[in-house]
Amino acid sequence: MKTKLFLLALAATLTVQAQKVQVMQVVSLPETTPFYYPQLNADGTQLLLTNESYQGLTLYNLDKQTKQLVSNDMNAGYEPIFNSDGSKLFFRSSSEKDGRRFTAVKTYNIDAQKEQLVMKADRNVGKLQHYTNGVIVAKDEKLFKVTFGKKTETIPTYVSNEDLKLILYKNGKRTELNPYNEEDINYIWSSISPDGTKILFNSKYGTAVCDLNGEIIKNFGHLNAPVWYDNNMIVGMYDKDNGHFITGSTIAIASLDGKINQELTDGKEITMYPSVAPKANKIAYNTIDGKIYIMTIKF
Repeated sequence: MKTKLFLLALAATLTVQAQKVQVMQVVSLPETTPFYYPQLNADGTQLLLTNESYQGLTLYNLDKQTKQLVSNDMNAGYEPIFNSDGSKLFFRSSSEKDGRRFTAVKTYNIDAQKEQLVMKADRNVGKLQHYTNGVIVAKDEKLFKVTFGKKTETIPTYVSNEDLKLILYKNGKRTELNPYNEEDINYIWSSISPDGTKILFNSKYGTAVCDLNGEIIKNFGHLNAPVWYDNNMIVGMYDKDNGHFITGSTIAIASLDGKINQELTDGKEITMYPSVAPKANKIAYNTIDGKIYIMTIKF
């Protein structure tokens, strides 16, 4: 009996170790205009798009295959977000004065097709993160929140890159983290896990995940533009270049427990900058020439 149980356990272990992600479908947007840096909403029905320099913002409805222009503002396409229920967008609006860049934050009501300024233009405006039915953002080493309707006193954990440093805001306290304990190291592409317990970031050592104390949990190596898929998996791009131009890139998914480490695109096209909608098992990404693809996966 013990032998049978051992064999069953071994078989189960091998099955888990061989776990693969299936690509069920890949569709492209029927667009001739080049778009870049797609951002999916939570249920995978809508998509935010911009141009190669983040100029302007377009909302694309995947179910209806319709699009509407949200903004022509500078940097509007740089990391815009949907609010929690998908009824509003939050995005940047940048301007330059005397050679210095100033950034405001705006919201856009999708149904009303109405834009509203929620934070005046200023310097050092950080990453936008959704908060209940609003947004939280760091500015000048302080955390600000904007809400609509019902408010809550609980502010989620927030992480941002300030002057290429890794900054954590938690329970009203601002902390600079340095997972590699090195001077003059730069951190980019940081984000908090969905459960607020882990931080994803990139440095000269590649993409890694640390806890809220800055202790490294796992280093994934070279995997750029990483985003959380869920609390255990991340999606990013394996890109390569010749020192001047990007020569290849694939979309890949990897897990903290090491059971999944897989390229999802075949490399025939240069595929980059993924965005995810886990509830719909979707991943959106662009090619180097501005085509947008929506991939559906299965575990």
